[in-house]
Amino acid sequence: MILLISLLIFVEFGCYAFHPTHEKAIMQPKCRNTALNLTPIGPFCHFRSSASVEAEPKMEELYEQAPDFATDMAKVQSDMQIGGQPDKALLFRVADGIDQAVDQWETLLAQLKSSGDFQTIEYRKLVDVHLSKHGVTPTSISSMMRWQGRCMRALALNSPPPMPPTDLDLASMMNNAGGKESTPSLNRMTNAQKITSCPFNESAFKNEAIRDEFEKLCRDHNELIESGAKYSEFDPKDKIIFVGQIEEIEDRWDIFYTRFSLMDELNPDFVEQCNDFLESMNLNEKEYRKLLKDAHIAMQK
Repeated sequence: MILLISLLIFVEFGCYAFHPTHEKAIMQPKCRNTALNLTPIGPFCHFRSSASVEAEPKMEELYEQAPDFATDMAKVQSDMQIGGQPDKALLFRVADGIDQAVDQWETLLAQLKSSGDFQTIEYRKLVDVHLSKHGVTPTSISSMMRWQGRCMRALALNSPPPMPPTDLDLASMMNNAGGKESTPSLNRMTNAQKITSCPFNESAFKNEAIRDEFEKLCRDHNELIESGAKYSEFDPKDKIIFVGQIEEIEDRWDIFYTRFSLMDELNPDFVEQCNDFLESMNLNEKEYRKLLKDAHIAMQK
């Protein structure tokens, strides 16, 4: 059976940048308590740099392919599990889709690598760190995907499968992706809602002090993101200082969200979307924050 492990991991990282809490909705307006409340940090930040906004269409293209991949692969795997031969046209469609997705993936990575902006570097490093948890790299993902596309075509033609690329450690990749705790669910990932809801109930902003604090926090965060446009040109000391400022903003958001949670003023739709997204990737909030912290450490080198 062809194990499309790299496809599962590949789609996972097509999801990260598509779930920001939109800035226009932040003041828009029910709440079950839960530990999974994503503050606007990392790729979930609702303040976007110009470089990250330019990259988002390519990210969105990858994300939009996920449901089709999930449906087609479920059909292929189901047919093979019962000893049947998958439909030839379906196999060719999956193979073509894989090639197209890898082309988009490599184009996106090239764009991210050419950017000196903090947010785009942060996204790329987050991808690197998370992929490393599965024992793979962006390059090995591309190599694995293209090989699996060739396997699909060979299966459709009833030909022997091609040899895997010599630079791939398939046993290690399958072992890392095969654990229940580490492997995200492709089906759940494609069905998880985007985080589009406002985090807070509108009623809480009737308090002028809270409203003023929120507006200042938004203003400070946005200005900091804009000032990171040339992050790659910072010297090592300035990079450490800048990442420290980002993490101070994250701490301020934590305090703000905790206050709203205690007031029972977190939007339950937002809470549910956070739960769905993180759980679909077999991550909890602590693990996600650890990935982001590791990415920030890598960015300071």
